[in-house]
Amino acid sequence: MNPTTHTRHTKRLRAALLTAGLLAGAGALAACGGSSSSTPTTQAATTPTGGSTASTPADTTGATTAVPPAGTDAGTTAPAGGPVLPVADNPINNTSNVQALKIDSALVENNVDSTGKAASDHLEIALTNTGTTELTAFEVFYTFTDPTTNVTENYYAKLPADFTVPAGGQRTAHFDNTGAPDHFPVNEFSLYYTDTNALDVTVTVGATDAAVQTTTLHKDAGGPETAD
Repeated sequence: MNPTTHTRHTKRLRAALLTAGLLAGAGALAACGGSSSSTPTTQAATTPTGGSTASTPADTTGATTAVPPAGTDAGTTAPAGGPVLPVADNPINNTSNVQALKIDSALVENNVDSTGKAASDHLEIALTNTGTTELTAFEVFYTFTDPTTNVTENYYAKLPADFTVPAGGQRTAHFDNTGAPDHFPVNEFSLYYTDTNALDVTVTVGATDAAVQTTTLHKDAGGPETAD
């Protein structure tokens, strides 16, 4: 072979190989560059029909348990186990003048049960319907006042809808934490349970289409007594 021709052939072969290598490298760089420059996206998980997906628990670090605001009374309308808290004012706004509701008696000590046996001291209100129609939607507002320290606490309870009194009938509402029928929750940290001074007690009861009734009573010093 002519040496000149062989040299030209070798140069052409090197140039072709160099060009092919450069093109291959450029393609690889382009592919690599495309994946690194794109912005990552998150695809929402989908759940097959009838299936379920595992969820990551929310971070509860620093979370606090909701507490009912002061000045509200969960009364009997609160969720089971909810606290009974003092209220600032009497929320009963019944303006009826019909004399159909009577407070027969109210006790805060020396209570007895239905058999006449001594029962733990608690607020007990005996009611009579002197009207001709059933009384419903009962509300009770009661106040404990320590005349020695001049401290007063107010409480309010909206009784359940099934607490009704038929015409000419009687029924008694009890306020303690026994959970027995017609016994409604109280604040076990109220003046009634924590104050050993004598207390003045005022009880106000309202019902639909009946004039609101109020009575006052006195609790001796020493705190509530528990039945033997």
